[in-house]
Amino acid sequence: MSERFECDHCGACCKGTLLVEADGLDFEREPKIKNCDPYYRDKSLDETRKLLADGMRVILLAAGGIRPCSLLDCENRCTIYPTRPNSCVGMQAGDEQCQSARQSMGLPQLEPVSDASH
Repeated sequence: MSERFECDHCGACCKGTLLVEADGLDFEREPKIKNCDPYYRDKSLDETRKLLADGMRVILLAAGGIRPCSLLDCENRCTIYPTRPNSCVGMQAGDEQCQSARQSMGLPQLEPVSDASH
């Protein structure tokens, strides 16, 4: 049985320690994400859709060490959680990306949750 981790909402994964990207499918599901990337911010929805259509471009939500995701609120919660991009869905509490992001922010490693607590 693998270890289970519970997110403590440190925000390390969204605060810019990792590169977090979104593609055209993510944009179709949640158009607000275009405003995270200065390149797309002033473009219309149609312009953004056309730029992303070839699959060779992405929207940069968080940029490794440069800027956090602007969709993160003051309590480190995602304001678009139900429609967040697939790259965000793929990040799991306690996984390698999580632990690396926490380390980059000087946070301790996330510890497994014991089954007895649930």
